[in-house]
Amino acid sequence: MGEVYEAVHPLIGKHVAIKVMRTPASEALVEARRLLEEARVVNAIRHPGIIDIFGANVLPDGRPFLVMELLEGQSFQDYLKAHAPLDVVDVISLLDGLLEPLAAAHRAGIIHRDLKPTNVFVSSVGGARKVKLLDFGIAHRADREKLTAPEVTVGSLGFMGPEQLHGKPVTQSDLYAVGCVAWLLLTGKPVFPYTAMGELARNHMLTVPPPLRTARRDTPPALEAWVARLLEKDAARRPPNAFEALLSLRLLADDLDESTVVQPAGADEDDDVTLAIPVGARAPEAVTRHVPRVESKPSATLDDDDDPENTVRVIPTRPRR
Repeated sequence: MGEVYEAVHPLIGKHVAIKVMRTPASEALVEARRLLEEARVVNAIRHPGIIDIFGANVLPDGRPFLVMELLEGQSFQDYLKAHAPLDVVDVISLLDGLLEPLAAAHRAGIIHRDLKPTNVFVSSVGGARKVKLLDFGIAHRADREKLTAPEVTVGSLGFMGPEQLHGKPVTQSDLYAVGCVAWLLLTGKPVFPYTAMGELARNHMLTVPPPLRTARRDTPPALEAWVARLLEKDAARRPPNAFEALLSLRLLADDLDESTVVQPAGADEDDDVTLAIPVGARAPEAVTRHVPRVESKPSATLDDDDDPENTVRVIPTRPRR
Protein backbone atom coordinates (compact mmCIF):
# COMPACT_ATOMS: atom_id res chain seq x y z
CA MET A 1 0.00 0.00 0.00
CA GLY A 2 2.94 2.34 0.43
CA GLU A 3 6.66 3.07 0.20
CA VAL A 4 9.10 4.35 2.82
CA TYR A 5 11.89 6.85 2.16
CA GLU A 6 14.72 8.24 4.23
CA ALA A 7 14.64 12.03 4.29
CA VAL A 8 16.47 14.96 5.87
CA HIS A 9 14.86 18.14 7.17
CA PRO A 10 16.39 20.98 5.09
CA LEU A 11 16.67 23.43 8.00
CA ILE A 12 17.59 21.37 11.08
CA GLY A 13 19.18 18.35 9.41
CA LYS A 14 17.03 15.79 11.24
CA HIS A 15 16.90 12.38 9.55
CA VAL A 16 13.41 10.86 9.36
CA ALA A 17 11.47 8.18 7.51
CA ILE A 18 8.54 9.15 5.28
CA LYS A 19 5.82 6.60 4.53
CA VAL A 20 3.97 7.54 1.35
CA MET A 21 0.87 5.89 -0.09
CA ARG A 22 1.24 4.60 -3.63
CA THR A 23 -2.11 5.98 -4.78
CA PRO A 24 -3.96 9.28 -4.22
CA ALA A 25 -6.35 9.40 -1.30
CA SER A 26 -9.24 10.03 -3.67
CA GLU A 27 -8.67 6.60 -5.24
CA ALA A 28 -8.06 4.71 -2.00
CA LEU A 29 -10.10 6.43 0.68
CA VAL A 30 -10.07 3.58 3.23
CA GLU A 31 -6.30 3.13 2.92
CA ALA A 32 -5.78 6.87 3.37
CA ARG A 33 -7.94 6.84 6.48
CA ARG A 34 -5.92 3.90 7.80
CA LEU A 35 -2.72 5.86 7.32
CA LEU A 36 -4.07 8.78 9.32
CA GLU A 37 -5.47 6.41 11.96
CA GLU A 38 -2.01 4.88 12.37
CA ALA A 39 -0.67 8.30 13.41
CA ARG A 40 -3.55 8.78 15.84
CA VAL A 41 -3.09 5.34 17.37
CA VAL A 42 0.65 5.74 17.88
CA ASN A 43 0.20 9.11 19.53
CA ALA A 44 -2.58 7.75 21.73
CA ILE A 45 -0.20 5.10 23.13
CA ARG A 46 2.90 7.29 23.49
CA HIS A 47 5.44 4.62 24.41
CA PRO A 48 9.20 4.70 23.60
CA GLY A 49 8.95 1.11 22.36
CA ILE A 50 6.58 2.18 19.57
CA ILE A 51 7.87 4.00 16.51
CA ASP A 52 7.17 7.73 16.76
CA ILE A 53 5.16 9.62 14.13
CA PHE A 54 5.83 13.36 13.93
CA GLY A 55 3.39 14.54 11.31
CA ALA A 56 1.13 13.84 8.34
CA ASN A 57 0.28 15.67 5.14
CA VAL A 58 -0.63 15.22 1.47
CA LEU A 59 1.67 15.52 -1.57
CA PRO A 60 0.61 17.73 -4.50
CA ASP A 61 -0.46 14.61 -6.43
CA GLY A 62 -2.90 13.66 -3.66
CA ARG A 63 -0.86 10.91 -1.98
CA PRO A 64 -0.92 11.18 1.82
CA PHE A 65 2.23 10.59 3.86
CA LEU A 66 3.49 10.22 7.43
CA VAL A 67 6.75 11.61 8.82
CA MET A 68 8.21 9.01 11.17
CA GLU A 69 11.16 8.21 13.38
CA LEU A 70 14.06 6.75 11.36
CA LEU A 71 15.31 3.50 12.90
CA GLU A 72 18.76 1.95 12.60
CA GLY A 73 18.85 -1.81 13.01
CA GLN A 74 17.02 -4.93 11.84
CA SER A 75 13.56 -6.43 11.94
CA PHE A 76 13.08 -9.57 14.03
CA GLN A 77 13.06 -11.50 10.77
CA ASP A 78 16.45 -10.17 9.64
CA TYR A 79 17.90 -10.41 13.15
CA LEU A 80 16.98 -14.09 13.28
CA LYS A 81 18.56 -14.71 9.87
CA ALA A 82 21.78 -12.98 10.98
CA HIS A 83 22.12 -14.55 14.43
CA ALA A 84 20.35 -17.95 14.31
CA PRO A 85 20.24 -20.04 16.31
CA LEU A 86 19.32 -17.54 19.02
CA ASP A 87 20.22 -18.22 22.65
CA VAL A 88 17.18 -18.82 24.87
CA VAL A 89 18.15 -15.86 27.06
CA ASP A 90 18.33 -13.62 23.97
CA VAL A 91 14.89 -14.78 22.83
CA ILE A 92 13.40 -13.99 26.24
CA SER A 93 14.96 -10.52 26.09
CA LEU A 94 13.51 -9.88 22.62
CA LEU A 95 10.05 -11.07 23.69
CA ASP A 96 10.24 -8.85 26.77
CA GLY A 97 11.03 -5.90 24.52
CA LEU A 98 8.07 -6.72 22.28
CA LEU A 99 5.56 -7.24 25.09
CA GLU A 100 6.32 -3.98 26.90
CA PRO A 101 5.06 -1.62 24.15
CA LEU A 102 2.29 -4.10 23.29
CA ALA A 103 1.15 -3.91 26.93
CA ALA A 104 0.98 -0.11 26.59
CA ALA A 105 -1.15 -0.53 23.47
CA HIS A 106 -3.51 -2.92 25.25
CA ARG A 107 -3.85 -0.53 28.20
CA ALA A 108 -4.90 2.13 25.67
CA GLY A 109 -7.58 -0.22 24.30
CA ILE A 110 -5.73 -0.92 21.05
CA ILE A 111 -5.30 -4.32 19.35
CA HIS A 112 -2.39 -4.34 16.90
CA ARG A 113 -3.79 -7.19 14.71
CA ASP A 114 -0.66 -7.56 12.58
CA LEU A 115 2.17 -8.69 14.84
CA LYS A 116 4.86 -10.54 12.86
CA PRO A 117 8.69 -10.54 12.68
CA THR A 118 8.78 -7.86 9.95
CA ASN A 119 6.76 -5.48 12.16
CA VAL A 120 9.09 -5.67 15.17
CA PHE A 121 12.46 -3.93 15.00
CA VAL A 122 15.69 -4.34 16.93
CA SER A 123 17.31 -0.91 16.97
CA SER A 124 20.31 0.68 18.65
CA VAL A 125 19.54 3.71 20.82
CA GLY A 126 22.55 5.35 22.46
CA GLY A 127 24.51 2.13 22.13
CA ALA A 128 21.80 0.08 23.88
CA ARG A 129 19.53 -2.44 22.14
CA LYS A 130 15.89 -1.43 21.97
CA VAL A 131 12.90 -3.27 20.53
CA LYS A 132 10.43 -1.14 18.57
CA LEU A 133 6.90 -2.13 17.56
CA LEU A 134 5.89 -0.89 14.10
CA ASP A 135 2.95 -0.62 11.70
CA PHE A 136 -0.33 0.12 13.44
CA GLY A 137 -2.03 0.60 10.07
CA ILE A 138 -4.72 -2.03 10.74
CA ALA A 139 -4.86 -1.64 14.52
CA HIS A 140 -8.31 -1.82 16.12
CA ARG A 141 -9.64 0.75 18.61
CA ALA A 142 -12.97 0.15 20.26
CA ASP A 143 -13.63 3.89 20.52
CA ARG A 144 -13.05 4.62 16.82
CA GLU A 145 -15.12 4.04 13.69
CA LYS A 146 -14.42 0.59 12.22
CA LEU A 147 -12.76 0.69 8.79
CA THR A 148 -13.18 -3.06 8.24
CA ALA A 149 -16.54 -4.73 7.57
CA PRO A 150 -17.58 -7.31 10.20
CA GLU A 151 -17.26 -10.21 7.74
CA VAL A 152 -13.75 -9.16 6.68
CA THR A 153 -10.50 -10.18 8.36
CA VAL A 154 -7.18 -8.38 8.09
CA GLY A 155 -3.81 -9.56 9.33
CA SER A 156 -0.95 -11.90 8.49
CA LEU A 157 -1.98 -15.53 8.14
CA GLY A 158 1.16 -17.03 9.64
CA PHE A 159 0.41 -15.30 12.96
CA MET A 160 -3.39 -15.24 13.24
CA GLY A 161 -5.40 -17.02 15.91
CA PRO A 162 -8.70 -18.80 15.19
CA GLU A 163 -10.91 -15.91 16.30
CA GLN A 164 -9.03 -13.42 14.10
CA LEU A 165 -9.36 -15.75 11.12
CA HIS A 166 -13.11 -15.61 11.71
CA GLY A 167 -13.00 -11.79 11.70
CA LYS A 168 -13.45 -11.42 15.47
CA PRO A 169 -10.08 -10.30 16.92
CA VAL A 170 -9.75 -9.70 20.64
CA THR A 171 -6.89 -8.46 22.79
CA GLN A 172 -5.61 -12.03 23.19
CA SER A 173 -5.31 -12.30 19.39
CA ASP A 174 -2.11 -10.28 19.65
CA LEU A 175 -0.80 -12.79 22.20
CA TYR A 176 -1.39 -15.69 19.81
CA ALA A 177 0.77 -13.80 17.33
CA VAL A 178 3.44 -13.31 20.01
CA GLY A 179 3.37 -17.08 20.61
CA CYS A 180 3.97 -17.67 16.89
CA VAL A 181 6.83 -15.15 16.92
CA ALA A 182 8.34 -16.82 20.01
CA TRP A 183 8.20 -20.24 18.32
CA LEU A 184 9.95 -18.83 15.24
CA LEU A 185 12.68 -17.11 17.27
CA LEU A 186 13.37 -20.27 19.28
CA THR A 187 13.30 -22.81 16.45
CA GLY A 188 13.96 -20.83 13.29
CA LYS A 189 10.78 -22.33 11.80
CA PRO A 190 7.08 -21.38 11.79
CA VAL A 191 4.85 -23.13 14.28
CA PHE A 192 2.92 -24.74 11.39
CA PRO A 193 4.94 -25.63 8.27
CA TYR A 194 2.65 -25.68 5.23
CA THR A 195 2.45 -26.03 1.47
CA ALA A 196 -0.79 -24.09 0.89
CA MET A 197 -2.51 -21.13 2.53
CA GLY A 198 -5.68 -23.13 3.19
CA GLU A 199 -3.64 -25.75 5.03
CA LEU A 200 -2.00 -23.07 7.17
CA ALA A 201 -5.35 -21.49 8.05
CA ARG A 202 -6.85 -24.87 9.03
CA ASN A 203 -3.85 -25.62 11.26
CA HIS A 204 -4.22 -22.32 13.09
CA MET A 205 -7.90 -23.01 13.67
CA LEU A 206 -7.82 -26.74 14.45
CA THR A 207 -4.32 -28.15 15.08
CA VAL A 208 -2.68 -28.10 18.52
CA PRO A 209 1.05 -27.39 18.10
CA PRO A 210 3.46 -30.14 19.21
CA PRO A 211 5.48 -29.61 22.41
CA LEU A 212 8.04 -26.89 21.74
CA ARG A 213 10.89 -29.11 22.94
CA THR A 214 10.28 -31.46 20.01
CA ALA A 215 11.55 -28.59 17.83
CA ARG A 216 14.19 -27.30 20.29
CA ARG A 217 15.36 -29.68 23.00
CA ASP A 218 16.97 -27.11 25.29
CA THR A 219 13.76 -25.08 25.72
CA PRO A 220 13.12 -24.65 29.46
CA PRO A 221 9.84 -26.36 30.47
CA ALA A 222 8.51 -23.11 31.94
CA LEU A 223 9.12 -21.27 28.66
CA GLU A 224 7.55 -24.13 26.71
CA ALA A 225 4.43 -23.86 28.90
CA TRP A 226 4.39 -20.06 28.49
CA VAL A 227 4.44 -20.31 24.68
CA ALA A 228 1.84 -23.09 24.71
CA ARG A 229 -0.54 -20.90 26.71
CA LEU A 230 -0.20 -18.08 24.17
CA LEU A 231 -1.01 -20.56 21.39
CA GLU A 232 -4.23 -21.84 22.96
CA LYS A 233 -7.05 -22.10 20.41
CA ASP A 234 -9.54 -20.62 22.87
CA ALA A 235 -8.62 -16.97 23.39
CA ALA A 236 -10.03 -17.08 26.93
CA ARG A 237 -7.31 -19.59 27.90
CA ARG A 238 -4.54 -17.16 26.95
CA PRO A 239 -3.37 -14.36 29.28
CA PRO A 240 -5.92 -11.52 29.28
CA ASN A 241 -3.47 -8.97 27.86
CA ALA A 242 0.19 -8.33 27.07
CA PHE A 243 0.89 -6.93 30.55
CA GLU A 244 -0.02 -10.25 32.19
CA ALA A 245 1.99 -12.17 29.58
CA LEU A 246 4.97 -9.89 30.27
CA LEU A 247 4.78 -10.42 34.04
CA SER A 248 4.66 -14.21 33.67
CA LEU A 249 7.61 -14.10 31.23
CA ARG A 250 9.68 -12.09 33.72
CA LEU A 251 8.79 -14.47 36.53
CA LEU A 252 10.05 -17.47 34.57
CA ALA A 253 13.12 -15.50 33.46
CA ASP A 254 13.93 -14.77 37.12
CA ASP A 255 13.70 -18.48 37.91
CA LEU A 256 16.02 -19.29 35.01
CA ASP A 257 18.50 -16.68 36.26
CA GLU A 258 18.79 -18.59 39.53
CA SER A 259 19.10 -22.08 38.07
CA THR A 260 21.01 -22.07 34.78
CA VAL A 261 23.62 -24.80 34.42
CA VAL A 262 26.01 -25.78 31.65
CA GLN A 263 26.73 -29.22 30.21
CA PRO A 264 30.02 -29.72 28.31
CA ALA A 265 29.55 -30.69 24.67
CA GLY A 266 29.71 -34.40 24.02
CA ALA A 267 28.50 -35.41 27.48
CA ASP A 268 25.45 -37.64 27.81
CA GLU A 269 22.43 -36.13 29.50
CA ASP A 270 22.80 -38.62 32.37
CA ASP A 271 26.46 -37.73 33.04
CA ASP A 272 27.01 -35.80 36.26
CA VAL A 273 29.07 -32.98 34.75
CA THR A 274 27.02 -29.82 35.19
CA LEU A 275 28.48 -26.57 36.54
CA ALA A 276 26.62 -23.44 37.57
CA ILE A 277 27.39 -20.37 35.44
CA PRO A 278 25.85 -16.89 35.17
CA VAL A 279 23.03 -16.50 32.65
CA GLY A 280 24.31 -15.07 29.39
CA ALA A 281 27.85 -16.41 29.86
CA ARG A 282 29.08 -18.81 27.19
CA ALA A 283 31.41 -21.66 28.08
CA PRO A 284 33.71 -22.90 25.29
CA GLU A 285 32.33 -25.94 23.48
CA ALA A 286 29.32 -26.05 25.77
CA VAL A 287 25.57 -26.21 25.47
CA THR A 288 23.47 -24.22 27.94
CA ARG A 289 20.67 -26.16 29.63
CA HIS A 290 18.03 -24.38 31.71
CA VAL A 291 16.51 -26.10 34.71
CA PRO A 292 13.60 -24.10 36.18
CA ARG A 293 12.68 -24.26 39.82
CA VAL A 294 9.79 -24.61 40.33
CA GLU A 295 -12.57 -27.97 8.83
CA SER A 296 -13.36 -24.59 7.78
CA LYS A 297 -11.31 -22.59 5.28
CA PRO A 298 -11.37 -18.79 5.46
CA SER A 299 -11.84 -16.71 2.36
CA ALA A 300 -8.50 -15.10 1.61
CA THR A 301 -6.59 -13.14 -0.95
CA LEU A 302 -2.83 -12.92 -0.82
CA ASP A 303 -1.20 -9.56 -0.22
CA ASP A 304 2.10 -9.68 -2.11
CA ASP A 305 3.34 -6.65 -0.22
CA ASP A 306 4.97 -9.04 2.27
CA ASP A 307 6.68 -12.40 2.08
CA PRO A 308 4.21 -15.13 1.05
CA GLU A 309 4.59 -17.31 4.10
CA ASN A 310 2.71 -15.12 6.49
CA THR A 311 0.49 -12.46 4.95
CA VAL A 312 -3.12 -12.43 3.89
CA ARG A 313 -5.65 -9.70 3.75
CA VAL A 314 -9.07 -11.23 4.14
CA ILE A 315 -10.67 -8.02 3.51
CA PRO A 316 5.67 1.42 30.64
CA THR A 317 8.14 1.98 32.22
CA ARG A 318 9.16 -1.63 32.84
CA PRO A 319 6.92 -3.10 35.58
CA ARG A 320 8.62 -4.81 38.51
CA ARG A 321 7.44 -7.44 40.94
